[in-house]
Amino acid sequence: MKYLFFDIECSNCYTGKGKIYSFGYVLTDENFNLIGEPEDILMNPASNFDPYVRKNILAYDRKIFKTLPKFDGLYERIKGLMTDDDTICFGYGILNDLHFLADDCKRYGLGKIEAKIFDVQKLIEIADDRKAKKLDIEYTERTGNDPRGTHRSDEDAMRTCEIAKCVCLAHGKKLHEFFAE
Repeated sequence: MKYLFFDIECSNCYTGKGKIYSFGYVLTDENFNLIGEPEDILMNPASNFDPYVRKNILAYDRKIFKTLPKFDGLYERIKGLMTDDDTICFGYGILNDLHFLADDCKRYGLGKIEAKIFDVQKLIEIADDRKAKKLDIEYTERTGNDPRGTHRSDEDAMRTCEIAKCVCLAHGKKLHEFFAE
């Protein structure tokens, strides 16, 4: 079994629709051993960057996005990562990311990506019987990371992986066991 931890960043959500510019991921086995290197798949969002995103979130020079493929050119790769038969996908506060994926699939006339997806934020609620915070500070501090986050999708995906690993170690369970209950 493989775990795919992912995070998405968008250039804007004008008209209530996200336009993806970054799909970051980390792929591990069920013991959290990395399979390959974390990656940030960057793409041309084919839209303007919201001023807030430019100032507070964008971790790259905007000029590079003009030369990159759009979401539709990376769809098969992203779909393949997420829908591999022995892969379970995880994100943190995953609802927005799922909406962003659906938005871009619809925008480009592509089929919805159907994957096994679970939320690490919900994992904390299941495991610890408490409300989890944004990239949960308690577990983030245990990993030695800055709790503020980076807004680089690959780094946020890695942080999500590390939080999931800390929860599993604290409870002596494999990650998929929490969702089988």
